[in-house]
Amino acid sequence: MSLAKKIAEYPVKLFRHGGSQAARLPKELRIDAREAVGFRKGDVVILRPAPVRTWPKGYWERFGPVGEDFVAPKPLPPAPHRDRALEDL
Repeated sequence: MSLAKKIAEYPVKLFRHGGSQAARLPKELRIDAREAVGFRKGDVVILRPAPVRTWPKGYWERFGPVGEDFVAPKPLPPAPHRDRALEDL
């Protein structure tokens, strides 16, 4: 039995936006995230929520104690070139 017979299918509209292709997903396929990660296996494309970015482990501890009024910034946006550099720290 094929995968398509086991899972409900929904029509998805494809369109061009600038130099990219975009998809308009129906409400049944909405992803509760600001960003997604895509994979391709043959002619099947899979989307899943992207992991939420956080500061590297131990980053803030390196600065020592901070005042009670200090508020940590929001998570960093994705940046593959920076992420590879931080992995080596």
